[in-house]
This record gives sequence, C-alpha cells and structure tokens, in this order.
Amino acid sequence: MNPRTAFWAALLAYGILSVVSVADSIRSGGPGAIGVAVGGVLVVASAGYALRRPERAAGPEEWNLVAIAAVAGAVVYALGLLVGAA
Repeated sequence: MNPRTAFWAALLAYGILSVVSVADSIRSGGPGAIGVAVGGVLVVASAGYALRRPERAAGPEEWNLVAIAAVAGAVVYALGLLVGAA
C-alpha cells in the first residue's frame, strides 16, 4: 500500500470511528456530540473522495512522519475505543 492510500484510509477509519463513538451521545441530544459527528462525517466524505479519486487529492508521496502519524493515530484511536479509554 502506498503512503497516500494509507494516509487517506487512516483518516477514513478515524472519521468512521468518531461518528460511531458519539452515536449514543447524539441520541441524548448533546450539542458537543453533534459537532463531533458532523466533523466525522466531513472527514469521512473527504477521505472517501480522496480514496475514490486519488489523482485529485494530495497526500504524502513517501513514508514520512505525516503518513506514519496518521496511520498510528488511527490504530491507537481504534484500540482506545476497543478498550473503552476514549
């Protein structure tokens, strides 16, 4: 997998997990949760577009700190949700 695809896939995963993590709070009507959900949906939409049309979206061309941080951050966030820390 090239760094650009990994970068956008990590952002897509982060956006999806953000929306899923606030689903219960949205049902109770928390305004902060609604803001997080809207932000997550925007991240999902932009990352999905970048994955669908990679020639039209920029991203890291080589494995650098930005690409590694995006992938590692998405993995750590997913693990945090899995154990209930986030």
